[in-house]
Amino acid sequence: MNWKVLTQNPDAQLTQKWNEFLENASFPTHYTTPDFFVDPFVRGGEKFAVLAFDENEKISAVLTGIENGKTIISGLPVRPQTAFRKDADRFRAATALTAGLKQKGGAKSELIDFYTWEQVKEFEELGFQANQCGEDESIILLDLSKSAEQLFKEFSQTRRSELRKVMKQNQLEIKDLETDEELRQLYEIHTDWNSRKGNQPDTFEQLKFAAAQIDYRKILIAKYEEKVIAGSFYRFCKGGMVEYAGNNSLTEFQKLRPNDLIGWRSIEWACREKFTHYSMGGSHLFLRRFGGELVSPYRYKLDRSFLRIHNLRENILNIGIKTYRSLPVSVKTKIKQIAGKT
Repeated sequence: MNWKVLTQNPDAQLTQKWNEFLENASFPTHYTTPDFFVDPFVRGGEKFAVLAFDENEKISAVLTGIENGKTIISGLPVRPQTAFRKDADRFRAATALTAGLKQKGGAKSELIDFYTWEQVKEFEELGFQANQCGEDESIILLDLSKSAEQLFKEFSQTRRSELRKVMKQNQLEIKDLETDEELRQLYEIHTDWNSRKGNQPDTFEQLKFAAAQIDYRKILIAKYEEKVIAGSFYRFCKGGMVEYAGNNSLTEFQKLRPNDLIGWRSIEWACREKFTHYSMGGSHLFLRRFGGELVSPYRYKLDRSFLRIHNLRENILNIGIKTYRSLPVSVKTKIKQIAGKT
């Protein structure tokens, strides 16, 4: 088994091999495509990809991530960035990915941390610590082999009722983001939304870049009386997975249910385009009402530091979190009050 570590866009020949792999992979996402290297929303270090090859020089697995100093990170619990060819020899592919990760980190590497959609026991055989993500890190996943009508029937009763009411009222227009004026209005919503949440907004140039990348991104907006009132963002791999990446909306129009309707229209679109799965990117109540299966990805971690300091820190943190969650509500409230004064 061979491997290759990339830190920039592949050449045309390798891109062709990579795209062929994606057509035959399980759970291929946008961040497991070559376009990962030009995505402006991947931050925090140097981008890289590890490609594993079989004996016929076909790509059998892909893992993308970032290297930041002594740490290598790939994905998040709600956004794994690892994919395997459906018929791959998992042990050989996992061995090649592991060798590539160690090569990328070099002797200075202290921590390798990544996520997969499915359990890959072979990584445990290779020395990784494995854990299945908890419910608070799980993802609602829709199986798009079902029709849009079948999926609608699996929505919660509340979601179905709300959507039927909104569609009957016919006050909202759901459409692709197209014009500069729509982009300007959406960016105002984006900055307002992030200000309310205490987050740093993306730049206008980044949002404009995303809107132009129609081969792997989609932005759907809701308009009311010609005014943009909400927008949702999606990443996708053609023929593979669609991922819900976020939403910004105006609070004063929430009663019109623009986010519910955008979600439904995006599912209809995903079914028409023959994607395999639709990831909601989380599992909170708003997302659960779209039905689907609750999926818990797997985390694989290799602590190579002296005295395994990363594992020690995480264990201490987990004990603190578990202790806090077991406290009475009155005690939690008091702690929050004290913390807010510091």
